[in-house]
Amino acid sequence: MRPVKSLSNGETSAARGRYLSWVRRVGLAVAVYLVIALSLPAPARASTSDLVRQLDGLIGSFPGGAGIWIADPSIATPLFAHDPEEQVIAASLYKLGVLTEAERRVDAGELHYTDTITIEPEDITADGSFENAGTQLTLDAALEAMITVSDNGAALALWHILGGANIDATLEKAGVKNFHVAFDDTEDNWATPHAIGTFFTLLAKRQLISPAASDRMLTRLERQQINDRLPAQLPPGVVIAHKTGNLSGVTHDAGIIYTKTGPRVVVAMTWDALDEDAANFISSLGSLVYSSNLEPAANARYQVAKTPIAVDVGTESRVIVPITNIGARAWTSTAAGAIGLMWELRNAQGALLTSSAKPQPLPPLLPNQTQNVGIAIAVPQQAGTYTVTIGLTDASGTALASAGAATASFSLRAHQPYLITAQVGMPHTLHRGEASLLVVNYGALAGATDRPLSIGWRVVDPRNNRTVQQGSSPVGMFKVGATGTFYDAFVAPNSLGTYKLIYELRDDTVSVSEPVTTTVEILGPRTYPDEGLPAPSSELGATPTATPRFQFPTITIPKPSIDIPFLHGSSPRPSPTP
Repeated sequence: MRPVKSLSNGETSAARGRYLSWVRRVGLAVAVYLVIALSLPAPARASTSDLVRQLDGLIGSFPGGAGIWIADPSIATPLFAHDPEEQVIAASLYKLGVLTEAERRVDAGELHYTDTITIEPEDITADGSFENAGTQLTLDAALEAMITVSDNGAALALWHILGGANIDATLEKAGVKNFHVAFDDTEDNWATPHAIGTFFTLLAKRQLISPAASDRMLTRLERQQINDRLPAQLPPGVVIAHKTGNLSGVTHDAGIIYTKTGPRVVVAMTWDALDEDAANFISSLGSLVYSSNLEPAANARYQVAKTPIAVDVGTESRVIVPITNIGARAWTSTAAGAIGLMWELRNAQGALLTSSAKPQPLPPLLPNQTQNVGIAIAVPQQAGTYTVTIGLTDASGTALASAGAATASFSLRAHQPYLITAQVGMPHTLHRGEASLLVVNYGALAGATDRPLSIGWRVVDPRNNRTVQQGSSPVGMFKVGATGTFYDAFVAPNSLGTYKLIYELRDDTVSVSEPVTTTVEILGPRTYPDEGLPAPSSELGATPTATPRFQFPTITIPKPSIDIPFLHGSSPRPSPTP
């Protein structure tokens, strides 16, 4: 065990004196450093490999021993470790175990924050005890003093009440191994850097005791007032939840630094070095981790549709998305390397309506491999346009977006069920501002009431893909359960030339067929009599006596299957050939 026998559970007077002296010297040094730093360009953000190389160099220059554990909570393996299984005297890090057992009992209702704790004579140490014997504190106040100012009196009072054996059992059950809190005064408190790293990883993932207990512990650790180590070189305002530890010959700090790309667990346990050297070493380590741009546990590229995907309301629609592993690690189907996918659906106002109940397992993928993934999405009952956002999760179900993993969004256009059969005869040649015959064969639209159908259309200039005109034309009243044919007039847009015409059948404002694109030529007004034929009747729906100078293409729009495959930038179904 590294490296000394502890006679007390707090910071010694000598260590305290060296600390105060160091703070005064560092205060001047920091002021000089800030003046110099303001005149220098900002350092480039380091990659993961750069971080490992810099940490190796930092440890190589440190005169003492060091056990280091640096991790991204979303990744099963550490980003960096040095002597992670060394059993080191814990100093005040043992108070993390006391805090955990107290919060477990609060969760279970066995203790309450308002309960009274009495400081007994046996709880007082020569250094680091801030209350006199007989002082009474609430449990909340005792925990606050033990964590934020490392008060030994409050810590030992809680240790005597909770019991080392109970604390060890709670840590073991939570998944923290090799963290031992003394059973009595004849033993040492010790832990490995790996164990402390596991503690803070569970805490970062809100999995220590319970989400509520984890939140309470994190909030208290963020109020830490001894900030001469890990936080010392961090920019102002950076959130860090941590706990320090000092005894003669050992100097520690461990916690969670919240970086711009996600939380990072940092554990530094040092021995056989001067307090000043150890503090400088630990603060440099914290700065390196914070400034490093570490990659998430997994990352992906998604090929999603650029145009809304048509789906029926109230159904579970399966959308196919090609997903590429663009990270450095292979995805596995089980264990720590397993990667999942989650989705959420929002309405046009951005309100969250629904999301996946649990992560969907993704197939094993090597870096740069792609596979089509079917995503089952629950479509709301109400017609409208919705936005679906998808993203990755790690093996524990934690979303990776906050750590920098990419997300992607696409739209669903939810409508009443499609016409089972529909044939629309759209002329290829139109005359500006004049009516042409439109023929619509229909059948079996789902619904309970008769409803009006219309043709929604827009004219697109093929040279620049800009919409030059749009509108709608009534078709007729659909009779539920009936089949038949509508004969109607389609008034050509007020344009001249060759255009793309995109049209669809609508039930009120909701599409009941997928958009169809055809090329039309819009000519000037007709000249009558045309080739010796009389002018057509202006009566709506009348059958013209002249032979029209266009053909009626037949367009069949089947009811879509539940699977809606799509590729990036392509239509869910091929457009019919005019």
